[in-house]
Amino acid sequence: MGDERSPVAALRSLADQPAAAAKLAAAIIQDNHTRDVLTAALQVLAEYPSDEARPALRSLYTRAGREKGRHDQGGYLRAAILKALQQVARREDEELLIQACETYEYWPPDFAEDAVLIRSAGLVALADLDDETARYQAARILVDPLTARMTGEPAVTAVRVLGALGETLPLYALVCQNAPPVEGLATCLPEVTAECLRQLTGLPAAVVEHLLDRYAETTSSILCMGLFDLLLNHCAGPLGRPYLARFLRDTADMDLYRYLVMSIVVAGHDELLDDLRRTAYREQRRAQRQILLEAATILSHRPEFAELAEHLGRPAK
Repeated sequence: MGDERSPVAALRSLADQPAAAAKLAAAIIQDNHTRDVLTAALQVLAEYPSDEARPALRSLYTRAGREKGRHDQGGYLRAAILKALQQVARREDEELLIQACETYEYWPPDFAEDAVLIRSAGLVALADLDDETARYQAARILVDPLTARMTGEPAVTAVRVLGALGETLPLYALVCQNAPPVEGLATCLPEVTAECLRQLTGLPAAVVEHLLDRYAETTSSILCMGLFDLLLNHCAGPLGRPYLARFLRDTADMDLYRYLVMSIVVAGHDELLDDLRRTAYREQRRAQRQILLEAATILSHRPEFAELAEHLGRPAK
């Protein structure tokens, strides 16, 4: 019975009543609750924005950040607050969001910087409120050395914000600077460079062909995926068809093989799908044929791929 009366259970019971759920969530974040309860309420407010909850969100953000963030190490709660606040932010919230973009915290035992999530969430919220200020914050974060080495955040978020705002020149400059021939001099992580590549789908085709020349021989799987996404999703594309076909023919990296095959399926370009079919009929390697069979099965509503699936289902000669 006690569990049925818990705040989280009450929120769940209002799943089909968004207004009531948001009202309850706003009340919950004003009280002292466990992190799990507060997080559940914040998820509701992010999904069902409530202007009435805005003062409570600001107050909770201040509480979570007291004593230099000691009560929210890692910034998980404050990032969730910022996500909910993003939906209802006003001009008077801009200072708080800028502060979030500029928050840095260090905790034992290694005292590594640990406020990545706060800066990422703050930047996204700021971009919704004031895209001009967000441009400058994103450009700064893009080249900030205090970027998480495991994820590339918040620089990856900065790349996405700049891309969404049409600021592609700094992203192009970065991919030129970090091209594989000078990988030893790279100024940012592969995750960041790869995300820059993904955001350059509006560049002139000739410029992208130049980038392909620079990146075609990279040994980084992360950079390869970014390059694939650029070529497959380019506004004048698909581009680089000979490179993509050659990659499928020559690579021994099954993870990249699967990524490229499934990306071609998702992109849905007839030219690339024809290339994929031709590749599949020539392919003799068992592991590759299995991946191609999965792709052909997904597309089996098209007669030519139903036929291909039947072919790949037979043992290779």
